Amino acid sequence: MSSGCTRKEWVERCRTAEALGYDVIGVADHLNLMSPFPMAVAAAEATTLPRIGLYVINSCFYNHALLARDISTTDLLTEGRLEMGLGTGYVRREFDEAGVEFGSGADRVDRLEAAVVGLRHAFSKEEGAVLPSRSPHPPLLIGGHGRRVLGLAAREADTVSFTGARFRPEFGRTGLVTASVLRERVDLVLEESAGRAVRPELNVLSKATVLTGDRRAAAAELGARYAPDLEVDRLLELPTLFTGTPEQIAEQIRGHSEEFGLTYFTVMDAAMEDFGQVIERLR
Repeated sequence: MSSGCTRKEWVERCRTAEALGYDVIGVADHLNLMSPFPMAVAAAEATTLPRIGLYVINSCFYNHALLARDISTTDLLTEGRLEMGLGTGYVRREFDEAGVEFGSGADRVDRLEAAVVGLRHAFSKEEGAVLPSRSPHPPLLIGGHGRRVLGLAAREADTVSFTGARFRPEFGRTGLVTASVLRERVDLVLEESAGRAVRPELNVLSKATVLTGDRRAAAAELGARYAPDLEVDRLLELPTLFTGTPEQIAEQIRGHSEEFGLTYFTVMDAAMEDFGQVIERLR
């Protein structure tokens, strides 16, 4: 709900998500969206079972101590249902509007790494700070596509989230990568997390869901927006676009789980009701 909504509208949206069987309700962090922390608290008040995800906080925008306080407070008020997600941010216009230096991709990853260290330090305090309901902190999700971000996520996060997209200067925006490139990123995460006692869960962000009897036509239409350089056959391989009947998409997801090890799929708000029909086929 990028233009804002009333409390009643948000509560109804969250309750619909729970009724459809979603395990997580995520709130994003962009300047054109409502503030994620009060939205997360309201989502928890409106529902009973779903986890509440910060998907994802732009770590470059926040002082670590203040961010730790907001996360701890939100975790307490959501009664331990919070999942904290962190990313580098990628929309230059938002950095400009916020008066924060955009810098290079490497600069933003440096700031993300510093945020992970800073938050863990803040959460480790025994007194003089608001601490989350869970020790040492709520589950951590780190999302991105670059090798450094995913390497950090593999070593530090409970969940690694693949955006499956990279900035394309020729398009002036991000474009979806091929399934083979995503496979390489998954292999990187598996390699980097090999020494951990518990490997992170693997999540992917799906850009669109289209219920249709003509998968190829729908994929071609979506490709023009999300991946202009990919042929239809390549688009149909992606776990970042879902097209077909609910049964076909459910089968697609089972295939992606087997091929990539993905067990956690995030869909956009606009697809909530349609993807709810897919959830019925996956339970």
